[in-house]
Amino acid sequence: MDFNLPRLIGDYILGPRIEQGSFVTVWRAKHQSSGLEVVIKEIDKKLFSPKVSDSLLTEISTLSTINHPNIIRLFEFIETEGRIFLVLEYCDGGDLAGYIRRHGKVTEVVARHFMRQLAAGLQALQEKTSYS
Repeated sequence: MDFNLPRLIGDYILGPRIEQGSFVTVWRAKHQSSGLEVVIKEIDKKLFSPKVSDSLLTEISTLSTINHPNIIRLFEFIETEGRIFLVLEYCDGGDLAGYIRRHGKVTEVVARHFMRQLAAGLQALQEKTSYS
C-alpha cells in the first residue's frame, strides 16, 4: 500500500482532519477538478441501529434539496457498506459556537443578527419538511 497517495472520497481529495467524534470524523477536502473546498463528514453506519440509519437517510434527502444562505449546503452524499460521507459547504468562519468561543459575550445587536439568521434557516427547513 502506498501511503503517499491521497485518500479519495468520490471526486474529493481528503485533507486534514478537523474533528473526531464517536460516530463522525470531519475532514477538510477539495474537489479534484474544480478545487472547491468542502467539508466531508464521515459517518460510521455500523454504530447505528437500522432505525437511526433510516432517519439519517431521510434527513440527508431533505437537506440535499435545500439551498438557503443560513443553512450549510449539502452538495452530495456518498454511501458505502459501512459509511456515509456527507460533502458539505466549507465555511471558513466556523460555526456559531466557535464564534462565541473566540469573541466571548456578544452584544445585543450581534445576538439579534444571529437570531434572525437562525429563524430564517429554521423557517426554510420547516417549510421544506411540511411540504414534503
